[in-house]
Amino acid sequence: MTNETDSFVSEVDESIRQDRMLTFAKRWGPYLIGLFVAIILGVGLWQAWRAYSVGQAREAADEYAQAQALAGAGNLDGAKAEFERLRGEGPRVYRTMASMEHAAVLEAQGDLEGALAGFDAAAEEASDPLMRETAQLRAAYIAAETQDFPALQTRLAPLVASESRLSYLARELLAIEAWEAGELDIARDTLENLTLAFDAPEAVQQRAQVALAVIGPAPATSADGAAAPAPSEGETP
Repeated sequence: MTNETDSFVSEVDESIRQDRMLTFAKRWGPYLIGLFVAIILGVGLWQAWRAYSVGQAREAADEYAQAQALAGAGNLDGAKAEFERLRGEGPRVYRTMASMEHAAVLEAQGDLEGALAGFDAAAEEASDPLMRETAQLRAAYIAAETQDFPALQTRLAPLVASESRLSYLARELLAIEAWEAGELDIARDTLENLTLAFDAPEAVQQRAQVALAVIGPAPATSADGAAAPAPSEGETP
């Protein structure tokens, strides 16, 4: 009798479980199926997007390399046209690189104002800090030829203050242009800092030492702070 009772109870429990599962399936089944389908579609779309992105990047890289080959072969007009087109196509990083190359072609053709504007635009659109600072430095080299020292100093300020390796090249440019502009105090201070920067490139430190030797030390000052007069001919300093 006990066995029959246990069997009956088990059948009732099983029936209840089946009813509950059926009720759950009727209530939530369509949502679960929709969620499963959405996940499958999402994975498929992500894979398709990834494949498309990789394909776009490869195509942009090939076209970029072809435009560079034109420039290397001396076909500057052809390279300029290609880089101009690539500035508006493909992944963002290649658009920025194309903008920089387009500006470089303009510089090679003697259009310094156009090149300066091009590098400035590339710096604005660059998402990568190194690429942005590279464009800013390229623009600064052109500004050194086309703008006065205060304007160049303003341009170089963010680069000089940065902690990237390019900051040393920016400081070197600042020192040389300060020297040419007659701002010898700025030139000396900047060059001295370069010689003392232990992580500056060795070539930059060496050039800074040579430039300091040519500029010479700051003139001695008298007790009241005025520059001491230079000794006359035959007078012991």
